[in-house]
Amino acid sequence: MSSPSWRGGSLPSWNVRILTVSYTKEDEVIIEIFGKTDDNKSITARYMGFKPYFFLVTPSSGIVAELRNSSNVVSVEDVELLHDGRERRCVKVTIKYPWMVPDYRKAYASQCKVLAADIPFGHRFMYDMDLGGCVKITGKKVKSEKYTTDLVVEVSKFEETPPFKPALKILSFDLENSIKTNEILTICCAISDGGEITRESLVGDEKGMIIDFVELVKKTDPDVITGYNIDGYDIPLMLERAQHHRISMLDLGRDGTEVRNVANRFWRAKGRIIADAWWNAKKELRPKQETLNAVSKLVLGEQKDDVNPILIDQEWAADKEKVVKYCIKDAELALRILQKIAVLEKNMDLATVSKLPLDDVVNGRTSTLIDSVLIREADKNKIAVPLTGGFGKEGQIEGGYVHTIDPGLYDWVGVLDFKSMYPSLIIAKNICFTTLSKEGTIKTPEEGVSYLDKETRLGLLPQVLERLMKDRDSTKAKMKAAKDPGEKQYYNGLQEAIKVLMNAVYGVFASSFYRFTNPKIGASITAFARENTKSIISQLEAEGVKVIYGDTDSVFFQSPGNTLDEALELGKTIAKRYSKEGAILEFEKIINPLFSHGAKKRYVGNIVWPEESMIVRGYETRRTDAFNAQSDSLTKVFEMILGHDTEGAVSLARETVTAIANGEVKVEDLVISRSCKTFSSYKDPDNQTTVQTAKKLMALGYEFTPGMKVSWIVTDGRKTPMEVEPYVSGRAFDKPPDYEYYARRVAMTLARVTDTFGWDVQELLTGSQQQSLFSFGGDAAKPKKKEEPKVKKTDKELTLDDFL
Repeated sequence: MSSPSWRGGSLPSWNVRILTVSYTKEDEVIIEIFGKTDDNKSITARYMGFKPYFFLVTPSSGIVAELRNSSNVVSVEDVELLHDGRERRCVKVTIKYPWMVPDYRKAYASQCKVLAADIPFGHRFMYDMDLGGCVKITGKKVKSEKYTTDLVVEVSKFEETPPFKPALKILSFDLENSIKTNEILTICCAISDGGEITRESLVGDEKGMIIDFVELVKKTDPDVITGYNIDGYDIPLMLERAQHHRISMLDLGRDGTEVRNVANRFWRAKGRIIADAWWNAKKELRPKQETLNAVSKLVLGEQKDDVNPILIDQEWAADKEKVVKYCIKDAELALRILQKIAVLEKNMDLATVSKLPLDDVVNGRTSTLIDSVLIREADKNKIAVPLTGGFGKEGQIEGGYVHTIDPGLYDWVGVLDFKSMYPSLIIAKNICFTTLSKEGTIKTPEEGVSYLDKETRLGLLPQVLERLMKDRDSTKAKMKAAKDPGEKQYYNGLQEAIKVLMNAVYGVFASSFYRFTNPKIGASITAFARENTKSIISQLEAEGVKVIYGDTDSVFFQSPGNTLDEALELGKTIAKRYSKEGAILEFEKIINPLFSHGAKKRYVGNIVWPEESMIVRGYETRRTDAFNAQSDSLTKVFEMILGHDTEGAVSLARETVTAIANGEVKVEDLVISRSCKTFSSYKDPDNQTTVQTAKKLMALGYEFTPGMKVSWIVTDGRKTPMEVEPYVSGRAFDKPPDYEYYARRVAMTLARVTDTFGWDVQELLTGSQQQSLFSFGGDAAKPKKKEEPKVKKTDKELTLDDFL
């Protein structure tokens, strides 16, 4: 891991957390590693001499001769690689410049199989040098006006170093622009360097503000640039206005290069991470409403300042200082949200375990993480790395087994969880793209699919996952032994990151797009998982244990006893007795009671061991597109049911529906939110409620970016499409909601529960069998007295065959 040695005395070294990796062309191609040292200095580390390459499988002699004669080809070497289950003669083609690789890929794709020709050059360098998220860099300090970093180093050597989390300097910005002309009125920033927040505001002529903003970024040299919806609004608008003034580029990179959009997904500025606070809050929190005001209230307990965006031109003319203060507050809120959700810290852990620059974890895809792990191992084992491709719909695989639950209320329910089921199965059955073979002795439940055993060939996937599982167990042990809270938190972050990576491995192999994907692999894994679950359930029922529910990686059984101790003893006994290689059972929790209306993956209960809490799966209390009146009323009904007050639960459901029909509900509890895509992506956009809302929001002067959640209140649910009005947190709503629509929606939600006790949607809506709530201007009729609701009990003699 060294470049040409430097002459003279010993060279200094720095421990560096890698933020981004890129390259530049000078006399030759130079790799640029931008990072932060463990003493919080920004650094640019330059490495020379690394060349791009790719492979061709069994090329003709004519192709080889053509390559050897090409002026841009550095070398052509013969290599043996494992490809499609057997050793194949290949050539490694090294060329001068990374930007030429796509041309060579296209030129030879129709003549022979091309391998490893779509790996980003920076990643290829990280893999070949086996660099991690943190690295010790030895080299010579040089002076350079090109970079804004504290240090510029010509690298002599790379070495491993323990991972660390430097304090990152974050600059958050917001801009306000004229509704009439789009002209930027002010650009404001909030900057944090690990301590207090400093604030900057730019006003004046538009061209000068844009130039001053670029200079401010260079001067403050942030590691991270953020803001709320800057990806979709602020950066594109600033670029548009810069072009209007013929400013050649928005050079926000640490090397003076311009900011650029990547695949219409995110933005890059060399050496910096652009982390949109909106996008990261959306991923981390999945909030019901995604406006800055709503997320600020949720995360910080604070709200935006009061300025009406549709009247921004008038507000600016009347009181510039008020608008600037408003803009600064928006920038500061975005900064504090990003800090509060700790997304950078979590992603540093993921960067450590996936051995990637932080930017590639913050803005990359899951497949990027898996590539970093698998391609390194493939290269070490001389295994071919195919190009990213897809299998289409025919590659879709059958999901996990679900053991249906009967409607009802169950006491003393134990939950058994298959520990890391998919990784365990991959290891136990040696499942891998390198072991998939007709000659394999490990037969799968999928017809005609088999794998070589470990003695014949140990699969790459099992090797990687076994190492990750050991690493996680070791990290969890260190976490448990740690006395210092900070040290405990550090190890917890690492073990959680390893868990994410392990789960992601199965995720990409079950997809249809990953480079190593074969639909038979994902199908094999889920088939073995279904077999495991069915087998455990069958054995338990044969022993007289009542299994009430089972899904992909867990089994729910009912204890015949009436105490916690009896349920605990039974659960631990079952877990020990039925664990085997590829299916390690862990006794996870006891729920008392548990309720379900009989739909798969929908249940609610009180966890009483190992810690007390309420668990809800699949119901509207968990859905982010449910309105508060819907989810809150369902939660209250659940609480009564779990308290064994089923009659009270039904009464509460009826009263709630009546109250909503009569308008006895807060307007903010009726807000519905859903993500809205690009308008043109809908077949009939004008009939889409989300599109209707987004267009009305934009007409009111609010920002909208495709993919963002929009919020509305239904004012007429009888029309097609429904008539809705946008709801903005902090802005007065003065239109009358359609209470009949909301009462029906809540009745439909609650009836999924109350139907178990004999009360359906219509009965909740009417209150009596003859009279509708809406028949007399919304006045509720008194309900007829019904029999006390009784739980529909399940037959204890049911077996697995009845469910199948």
